[in-house]
Amino acid sequence: MGRRWVTAAGTIRAIAEIDPALAARIFGSSDAIALGGWPGATTGRSWASSARFAEDVANETIPDGLQVAMYDPEHWDATPLDERLDPHAAIDTFGSLARSKGYTVLITPHPNLVSVPGSPFAPKDGETRESAYLRSGIVEVAAANADVIETQAQTLQRDPHRYRAFVAETVRIARATTWDIQVLSGLSTHPRYPATVEMLRNAWISVRDVVDGHYLSLARLRLPEVATAFLAETL
Repeated sequence: MGRRWVTAAGTIRAIAEIDPALAARIFGSSDAIALGGWPGATTGRSWASSARFAEDVANETIPDGLQVAMYDPEHWDATPLDERLDPHAAIDTFGSLARSKGYTVLITPHPNLVSVPGSPFAPKDGETRESAYLRSGIVEVAAANADVIETQAQTLQRDPHRYRAFVAETVRIARATTWDIQVLSGLSTHPRYPATVEMLRNAWISVRDVVDGHYLSLARLRLPEVATAFLAETL
């Protein structure tokens, strides 16, 4: 477990500039999903809006050869407000349409969805964002509509105990919903703070027995050397 990698093609290019052999070994197989494509990897593409995905399907603008359709709803402008306020419906719509087109479905909802003003899942008094997310039902809906889901736990990665607790609970919920769902956890070189190799390694070790892999983000291509050194330690 814990060996599948998902990331953007730009991330792979940045790592390949430092260590091309490592990039080829980590991302050059069908177990890896490259958003934007990469030689040997499974080709994926990400949408932050379910409505935009539906438009692209209707307009037939999605390139042939795409294998993985990813939905990444977050509390940001790229996800329409109605989708942020009702992520259950948006996830269901995306998953149903993507499956009808034969894509492998990857859904990566961010816990900050519960922080959208007016969200029905907003944290209660004394409740953490992560606890509200676990209560929201978003994990269950994602697991019911996807082949692979991600727990975006990267902001917790400098505290491996909290990181594991949150990720492990999402895994439990997801697999209680869909027993064979693949679950990834997020790792980032800059989840609002600069990460170190040690942070990434400790977070990775803490969950490698419960997840199927990880989504790796360079967060605007920051600190590729940290990602490269970390990946070398996973081999």
